[in-house]
Amino acid sequence: MSTTVLLLVVTGTLGVCLALGMRIALALALSGFLGFYLLDGWDVGMATLASLPIANGSKFTLLVIPMFILLGIAAQKANLAEGAYKFLGWLLRSLPGGLAVATLAACSAFAAVSGSSIATVISIGNLAITEMKRAGYATHVAAGVVGAAGTLGVLIPPSVPLVIFGVLSGESIGALLMAGIGPGVLSAVAYGIGIVIRAKRHPELFGAGAEDVLPVSRSSVLWPGIYSLARIAVLFTIIIGGMYTGFFTAVEASAVGAFAAFLMVVVEHVRKPRELGKNIWQTFSEAVSLNGMIFSLLIGGAIFSAFMVSAGAPQMVADGLIGLPIPDWAVVALILVILIPLGMFLDPNSILLIMVPLTYPVVTELGMNGIWFGVLFVKLIEIGLLTPPLGLNAFAVSGIRKDIPINTAFKGVLWYVRIDILVVILMFLFPPIVTFIPSQMGLAS
Repeated sequence: MSTTVLLLVVTGTLGVCLALGMRIALALALSGFLGFYLLDGWDVGMATLASLPIANGSKFTLLVIPMFILLGIAAQKANLAEGAYKFLGWLLRSLPGGLAVATLAACSAFAAVSGSSIATVISIGNLAITEMKRAGYATHVAAGVVGAAGTLGVLIPPSVPLVIFGVLSGESIGALLMAGIGPGVLSAVAYGIGIVIRAKRHPELFGAGAEDVLPVSRSSVLWPGIYSLARIAVLFTIIIGGMYTGFFTAVEASAVGAFAAFLMVVVEHVRKPRELGKNIWQTFSEAVSLNGMIFSLLIGGAIFSAFMVSAGAPQMVADGLIGLPIPDWAVVALILVILIPLGMFLDPNSILLIMVPLTYPVVTELGMNGIWFGVLFVKLIEIGLLTPPLGLNAFAVSGIRKDIPINTAFKGVLWYVRIDILVVILMFLFPPIVTFIPSQMGLAS
């Protein structure tokens, strides 16, 4: 069997498994095993199944993933978001679309310590949508800003997708996390400008304003808001400040940050022991469950990726793309464009596991910066969280609000895709947006 036919059989098997609804981790592992069996025989396939899960699941750098997941869930259980949102809503009450901008700001702040898009939506979404609807916001506008702002959790560190990219590519995880700050801030600012412009052009979509629904008494929102923002600032300083100054490595920063977030859960609920016990149990049980899912994906992806490398797929892709009669930058642009339709049908982690081993060698062989490509890659799969039919953030918004059907959620979030595409173009044309901070740390050139 020729290599081309073999690759078609294996990728076709993967596609069939996914279409039949098989769990993605199992589909990747099964397809990879089939590839090894057809390539080298039963013994090699079984040896791969025996060795790769241990070899790839025991890397020290992978400790970042469970720590960041625990941190994000603990931040949610510690109620970091509510006080910050009400304070920001009061602070921005006179701005066109003030409640929407407050939602964006609160999501950005929470994303900076949770690293989770879904956790951001769950923590802020219900309260924010309720207040925006009370102010007369159109339902799709309220749903859209929550779903879109939630995607910032994928890019602003701590970011699990950036960690996974680092594990798969071998790039510095610390450099990738620091590189996500500039594009994350740029995305948030672009969203905010877009909201204000839209509110001025279509005030009928943005209702009465924050001053008509949120408490106007400064004391009722000031101290709870400062308390929430101070806790967020502590976690952000531990993680980002610790890595930037070199006081912590990425692994150490994630562990210390997770411990600090856990202490915040304890402090938040210490006066109600039964509630405290419930929240501690939920924090760790949800973290274990989510970690199990991600590590099963990593192991399945490792088996599939190992087969693709053994079969020479990355080199075939590299030869094919580099041989195209187009400039090097156009090759990278083509790779990034391919990620958009993939994001419509696959979750971000699956795209990372399948595409990074195939595309990263091509980009680096062309002499492009791997950190720059990694952040662009994650930004593109972030767009997939907003696009149908998968659009996880739209489903998350619809899931927490039974009064918002999925088509309304998609109508709201799709408005932000055009802004994301503009941000991607800016990141592509001006790489220092991505590389400036890690270059100041000596982590990227």
